[in-house]
Amino acid sequence: TTQNVVAMLEGSDKKLKKEYIVIGAHFDHLGMGGKNSSSRRPDTIAVHNGADDNASGVAAVLELAQKLSSKHKKIKRSIVFVAFAAEEMGLIGSQKFVDSKIIPMDSVVAMINIDMIGRMKENQLNVYGTKTSTESETILKGLDADSSIKLTFYPEGYGPSDYSSFYNKNIPVFGFMTELHLDYHTPFDDVDKINLKGEEMATKYIYSLVTNLSNRPKRLIFQESGPKSRPMRSGRGFKVRLGIIPDVSGATNNGLKAIGVTENNPAYRAGMKSGDIITAINGKPVKNIQDYMFRLSELKPGMTVSVEILRGEQKMVLVVQL
Repeated sequence: TTQNVVAMLEGSDKKLKKEYIVIGAHFDHLGMGGKNSSSRRPDTIAVHNGADDNASGVAAVLELAQKLSSKHKKIKRSIVFVAFAAEEMGLIGSQKFVDSKIIPMDSVVAMINIDMIGRMKENQLNVYGTKTSTESETILKGLDADSSIKLTFYPEGYGPSDYSSFYNKNIPVFGFMTELHLDYHTPFDDVDKINLKGEEMATKYIYSLVTNLSNRPKRLIFQESGPKSRPMRSGRGFKVRLGIIPDVSGATNNGLKAIGVTENNPAYRAGMKSGDIITAINGKPVKNIQDYMFRLSELKPGMTVSVEILRGEQKMVLVVQL
């Protein structure tokens, strides 16, 4: 049993306050890890603090709530702040929220999701769902004009975090994330590795986005960008795993890069190395993280599968025993 934590800041405009912007971040992580979790150290029982995934996102939501509430007379639309539960088990908290009718989903103008913004490098900030409204990228580029942040856009509205639940309800989404790292889903994701200055930069940028969305006279125009129904990041939701750390940033245009390979897992035993780019599984193409998750969902324990990779300029096929 768990719960979402929800708070609302009412807008100042008599008409627009009946429309909502949702700002969310999941507050669950992996506890002590172990074999029944999605820890990448399943044989190690230790506290997984999740400083980046996702205390960094929760901290940003709390900071935004404080700053926006101090200026509430300038905020026209209502803002709903949500700390989502059970994201790591398959986006359960956010799905319960959108189905709960606590607020009418047809009155939600946009959803802003903050998941892992604590490891910024070279002022880089990734934004997901940038084509889920016709105006999104223009707005983001306008806000970036006075910022030293370097934005990378990913258009699809369905991805490995809670914004997917809102995209499924035809709501424009903005998903924010910084660098994925080797401490992801391990006991080593600790606060001493957080880039506090980078987190502050990201949060200030998101604040600018919130104020823009809250005060613009017209709603964003939703548009579909990518599928709505592929399985995503739930370590417990898949019957098998290869044992890699996928590069979820989408930096590779035609394949999924493994930025890490965990020892004593199928990919490692088959000879996969960090930096390899997966291009196909069992002859079916893998172009991005969504394809990869979909291919995993088709596999079963005990199967032998072919994994096509690109290592530098060399194409290889690995035989993986699951």
